[in-house]
Amino acid sequence: MPRTFRSGFISIVGRPNVGKSTLLNHLVGEKLAGVSRKPQTTRHVIRGIVSRPEGQAVFLDTPGFHEPHDRLGDWMMGEIGKALEGSDLIYWVVFPEPPDTLDQELAGKFQKGAIPLFLLINQVDRVVKPKRPPLLEAWRKLHPFREVLSISAVHGENLSVLVEKTFQALPENPAYFDDGILTDQNERTIVGEIIREKVFRFTGEEVPYSSAVEIEEFKEKSAGLVVIKAAVVVEKDSQKVILIGKGGAKIKQIGQAARLEIERFLGKKVFLELWVKTLKNWKKDPEALKRLGYGG
Repeated sequence: MPRTFRSGFISIVGRPNVGKSTLLNHLVGEKLAGVSRKPQTTRHVIRGIVSRPEGQAVFLDTPGFHEPHDRLGDWMMGEIGKALEGSDLIYWVVFPEPPDTLDQELAGKFQKGAIPLFLLINQVDRVVKPKRPPLLEAWRKLHPFREVLSISAVHGENLSVLVEKTFQALPENPAYFDDGILTDQNERTIVGEIIREKVFRFTGEEVPYSSAVEIEEFKEKSAGLVVIKAAVVVEKDSQKVILIGKGGAKIKQIGQAARLEIERFLGKKVFLELWVKTLKNWKKDPEALKRLGYGG
């Protein structure tokens, strides 16, 4: 008897910094989404695809739940909503702590939908084993989850169980993508995310949230060389000074780290040229947001 083939879209949602992007990268086996300890590292929905004999899972890494303070924040929350609307399954990723009032509010919103919901308590390696059962029970009381699992996205703990249960929960469907495809994001998008992640990693608290990356040139000059020219956009001249650094040291550090990762991703040598420009209040400007890929 032929095996039932299942496929579907799984939205990964949760608060900022809870480990959604790390989980996506681990599940797919390739770094597709930027990771840092600062909130809002993920702005776009990043899709990762896992194909197996029993089915195909399309994971959607979403921005973190937060209270929007500008048009960019509104757009990010809208992206979460659009991802959820088209989902066959939801992973709600939480910190290894008992639910608080915000979690209770979110659980109330999830109760209005009919999409199966997995509760994933991430970073469980931070919790000693005797305390894990009470923690799981506290979350089970919050909502009739399809599954409640403790995981470690960094160390891979319990992820094989998660994948097995995921394929069991997906509907019977044919594959959406050809076998072997890890993402449907274009290379320019992934490269922009890599550069922006390095901005987050190598700068302080002020710059990252006000920065964006605009790819202005992406050309393969020869079979083994790709030329990429990109601007890091900030809101204030003072942020521009920080990002360039003394004698250009900071932007050089960002560029070197980004180039190495882009070369690993593309499998080719890369010439990367980065510069910084100020676009005042771009996070509140609809036209600027659209130009930078956050609208339209």
